[in-house]
Amino acid sequence: MDYRPAIIGGAPLLEQEAGIVRPSIAALTTPELMQRIQEVLESNQVTNGVNVRRLEEEMAAYLGVDQVVAMSSCTLGLTLALQAAGIAGKEVITSSFTIAATANAAYWNRCPITFADIDAESFDLSPEHVAELISEGTGAILPVHVFGNPCRIDEIQAIANRYGVPVVYDAAQAFGSRYQGAKLGSSGLFEVFSGSATKHFTSMEGGYVATNDRRLAEMLRLTRNYGVLPNYDCVLPGLNARMPEINAVVGRTLLPHIEEFVDQRNQHAATYKELLGELPGVRFQQITPGGRSSYNYFGMVIEPAEFGLTNRELASALKAEHIGTKVYFHPPIHQQQAYRSQARPALPNTEYLADRIICLPMYNTMSETLLEQIATSVSRVQRHHREVRQALSSQVVHV
Repeated sequence: MDYRPAIIGGAPLLEQEAGIVRPSIAALTTPELMQRIQEVLESNQVTNGVNVRRLEEEMAAYLGVDQVVAMSSCTLGLTLALQAAGIAGKEVITSSFTIAATANAAYWNRCPITFADIDAESFDLSPEHVAELISEGTGAILPVHVFGNPCRIDEIQAIANRYGVPVVYDAAQAFGSRYQGAKLGSSGLFEVFSGSATKHFTSMEGGYVATNDRRLAEMLRLTRNYGVLPNYDCVLPGLNARMPEINAVVGRTLLPHIEEFVDQRNQHAATYKELLGELPGVRFQQITPGGRSSYNYFGMVIEPAEFGLTNRELASALKAEHIGTKVYFHPPIHQQQAYRSQARPALPNTEYLADRIICLPMYNTMSETLLEQIATSVSRVQRHHREVRQALSSQVVHV
């Protein structure tokens, strides 16, 4: 048998491509689901109808919160949640190790953005750095549960309480995650989840704002519909953030399976760690004590000096094995074109991690064979790192 990686002439271990994500929509597309979609179309009530209301109620019951407000996207959910928090124009402290949508939500509320560093082990916002940066001029803290790993919620809330500012969590990847035994959703003033196609819980697109403040939930229901009353009098400038009924139907179909999905993802993560944990130059995201991650993504840190390759070189070699990867999140937001004109903060942990992170495929359902094939591919690339680097040096690398 040829044990060489495909990038240097061996045969790929995978015959079919393993993409970085694989939503569970296809597996749950049943005649019953199609019938419900047909009923929506025949009703002509295709947005903000009965399925949206029922999904909100079902999600609130699952999360153990008083209110869930469905949106057309998590980004708009974050944007309108910050508006409802009443901090427009005030400083927001957030993470740079996340997708730009997190900062964009603050930008659209005219909020100056201050980026705090992350904890190098958990990848989440560092409470210690937040405590250094926060001031009387701060309007809100906007932490991110990175890859579904819960933040150090108690410490962040204690800082917020000292300054009397709200905490709004970007929980886009954390549906089904837990902290101190409780599902995420009740922390801070709002926690905002995503139902986009890359998430383990998906409604194809969509966002979900969870809160225990009924008054603010009603404000969100107003602002997701332009901020207009039934007589079209605009009482609070809003947006069109209404969720289509078909998205809600898909969400209601997947919601009963979320605990199974999260359990399986934790099992897959444990298998990856067991199979890859002895490789030189490899370490994994450390789950916050008392936390349980949804593992929306499986993040692995590559130390080039020990592993023999950079994360980008590993990604190129795995692509030849038909294995999809992602380098989340590089560049971090403070180095992106839209935000780099701001004062450049010192974020050593963020920049260090962004240069070394790689995410391996993670699905709700993965066979042991597929997990072993992916891990074996990583291992044999590492064993042949010198030949792999030489082969890549003669190519133009696109990742």
